[in-house]
Amino acid sequence: MPYHSIKLTYFLMFGLIGSATIFVPLLFVEDISYTKSFVIYGIVFSVINAILEELLWRGIMLSHLKSNLPTFYAVFITSIGFGLLHISIGIPVIMSLLFSLGGLFYAFVVLKTKSIYPAIVFHFIINLGMVFNGWIF
Repeated sequence: MPYHSIKLTYFLMFGLIGSATIFVPLLFVEDISYTKSFVIYGIVFSVINAILEELLWRGIMLSHLKSNLPTFYAVFITSIGFGLLHISIGIPVIMSLLFSLGGLFYAFVVLKTKSIYPAIVFHFIINLGMVFNGWIF
């Protein structure tokens, strides 16, 4: 991204720490009794969802729009679209728009690293935290 000089390693470290904050609410739960199947479900769901959403939104859509539009518009469109997609699974509009900020972050990660893999990892961590916190069933 233009106009910044943060090293890639610091950028990824901040992203990883930021993504891991999703697990903070688990520190305040008194009775955590996850079954083996729930943990497996959380991992499988999170992997599949992160890969598919990142391939669709950052892999296909962002790269295609970026080749036909200025980067700003490509990032804006895919970020808003990513957030609004979550309305279809029952997430309220306001929360879905907040998910657009996640889409914005993932787009920055892809553009900064020139790779979709870090965005998939960050997305996986967020999804896993949301499943374990009971925000996704």
